[in-house]
Amino acid sequence: MAGSESEGNANVSWRPRLPLMPLLLAAAALTISYFVVTTARNIYHNHELAQEETAIRRDIAQLDRDHQQLVAVRDYLKSDEYIEYNARRVLGLVRPGETLVVVSNNAPAPIATATPPLSPADGGAWWKDLFAPAVAPTATP
Repeated sequence: MAGSESEGNANVSWRPRLPLMPLLLAAAALTISYFVVTTARNIYHNHELAQEETAIRRDIAQLDRDHQQLVAVRDYLKSDEYIEYNARRVLGLVRPGETLVVVSNNAPAPIATATPPLSPADGGAWWKDLFAPAVAPTATP
């Protein structure tokens, strides 16, 4: 029987016993660290997306305002009022039965100074200057 005990011990291999608790704590710490880093990265990414969304919404609102203004200008240019204005003021046309009266002033005309038009790069819209209400000259007696 003594021989059988030694044979039983020979079958059991020698393994070092590692403490299980420190390994579990290290694995848990790595897992928690991974989740914390991933969550922080997602929060930062969501914050960047929210800022980008705000900027895009602001741009869309400005483009909508510009579009509405351009549509109003287009509609005015297609209107009978604009066509009649150009026919009368620019081309000097009159309707049948009307008489064209030209008022002249003997005083010398004021000298106009040229101002450079605003370009879109300067922050101005060219159509705003083009279709600004014209100031009517005052007649002097």
